[in-house]
Amino acid sequence: MLENTIKRLQEWYESADKRMLFAVSLSMLILSSGFLYYNMGRERGAKEEGEWFLKGMTLRGGNQLTADIPGDMEVDVRALEGYFADRGIESEIRISTSPTVRRIVVRTDTDTTEEDILGVLGERGFEIQDYSFNQVDPALAEGFWEQSRLALIAAFIFMGLVVFFVFRDFVPFVAIVYAVTVDMIAILAIMQVLQIPLTLASFAGLLLVIGYSVDSDVVLVTRVLKRRKGSVSQRTFSAMKTNMAMMVTTLSAVVVLYISTTAQALREVASVLIIALLIDFISTWFGNASIIRWWVER
Repeated sequence: MLENTIKRLQEWYESADKRMLFAVSLSMLILSSGFLYYNMGRERGAKEEGEWFLKGMTLRGGNQLTADIPGDMEVDVRALEGYFADRGIESEIRISTSPTVRRIVVRTDTDTTEEDILGVLGERGFEIQDYSFNQVDPALAEGFWEQSRLALIAAFIFMGLVVFFVFRDFVPFVAIVYAVTVDMIAILAIMQVLQIPLTLASFAGLLLVIGYSVDSDVVLVTRVLKRRKGSVSQRTFSAMKTNMAMMVTTLSAVVVLYISTTAQALREVASVLIIALLIDFISTWFGNASIIRWWVER
């Protein structure tokens, strides 16, 4: 049955219009860019304007209290944020759940004290016993933000230089850079939809995304350009099967990490990678592959 499914998938992929396949990845790029632009203009709480990305405490500064709560306790996050607002405290609240523990994460500005947060939670019926409280100075967070952006830009530039040096041709270079660009923008947009903040940990995940995306793109370009056995469509689908095996094994490991860990940093990295693996399949095999097939078959 699996062989028949793969055969039907191959027949569909080989007969599909390359322009329509490319349009799928291009539409994803346009929609993701549009959402980020909308996010920039949207108001966030008491702020006068929005921001491209929802920044976590490590990149924005502020205070964070993380506390264990009962697994069966129902928490209305929006209502709780409203209750904090009624007390003059602007907050961001998330519930983090794993098989072993359930936690509430409360982020506020630096003017809010540990006692203020515990007091509001106590008024709402939370019996907090085991908790941690962290502070990040806004100036230090701004430094982290600048360094993280520089690291991401540098990784992107060096990735492009290496790709151009390896293939020494403009079209494969453009195709790979396009696929990585789609990955990054779409991932950031989905992170905003899912309210996953941009932190130092998720930045590390984005750097890993660049490496993984280039790997899948290089497998495609090398298989299509270097091999001569079979048609271009057959060589492309052969590379796709290899990439699908890579994606499934990696996705399985990352999902297990996300489910099993209680460390917030690891969960943030795992969530970024899960999104990236799914997005990269579309950007590579609908976008990059369409460009390479058109270029070779022209």
